[in-house]
Amino acid sequence: MKQEWRDLTFELQPYKDTGTFVVRAVDDVITLLDDQIVKVQAMRGSPYAKALENVVLEWNARLFYMQEVLDEWLKLQKTWLYLEPIFASPDIMRQMPTEGRRFQKVDQIWRATMDAASQAPQVLQVMAIENLKANFLECNKMLDIVQKGLNDYLETKRSSFPRFYFLSNDELLDILSETKDPRRVVPHLSKCFEAINDVQFRGKTQEELQKGEKNLDILTMVSGEGEIVPLTTAVEPDAERNRGSVERWLLEMETSMRDTLKSIGQSAFEAYKSTARTQFVQEWT
Repeated sequence: MKQEWRDLTFELQPYKDTGTFVVRAVDDVITLLDDQIVKVQAMRGSPYAKALENVVLEWNARLFYMQEVLDEWLKLQKTWLYLEPIFASPDIMRQMPTEGRRFQKVDQIWRATMDAASQAPQVLQVMAIENLKANFLECNKMLDIVQKGLNDYLETKRSSFPRFYFLSNDELLDILSETKDPRRVVPHLSKCFEAINDVQFRGKTQEELQKGEKNLDILTMVSGEGEIVPLTTAVEPDAERNRGSVERWLLEMETSMRDTLKSIGQSAFEAYKSTARTQFVQEWT
């Protein structure tokens, strides 16, 4: 049974441009583990294994240890893969410093472990890494706390701007990870505001938009059908009062949208009194 593990290795691959690795294709390891655990359990019940009882018990304990490590490892990897791009954003780190520090601690342990595993990927050698199970358990506990803090943070943002409830966590995080660039919000506007598909900024070119400030003022809203409606009050995402707080300028946009539609409705009502119906329909619909 020990011979079967001699040439079995973990398949590790670099993960994007993070400088670390992730484990993949562990089916062979899991299959062999399950098979040997069944065999060892059968041997423990056999009277012929009495002479080898200590060896069998030791190998049984080792197999269960490997199984527990692998379970914690895969759980940790799944959570790390989800959180890594989130906490790679300076904006998120600035807004969630406590959770950011916890994630960085986990990230250091993850990178050190994966670096050691990549240098000696043979399964038994990896499983012999000092404090492997304890580290994975501690990391998973910390990431559970980080995820709870992240969910609480998102709930706070949704409470500030209830239309965020129309967005998934990933969509909301995409917005919050780039609070300095209101253009990142545009693809999600149609979910927050049913009839708004796009907006037009004061700046007309990429060079102007990159300068920020007044160039990022939102002047019009655009429907899915391409109808352009100028806002009565320009929204200023890059103003000092709104900088770093997406929900603030979105609230201003909501107010400006309502004021604009109210003004258009009032103007149409007044025009209806003195305009022929045919002309009114042509001008106002």
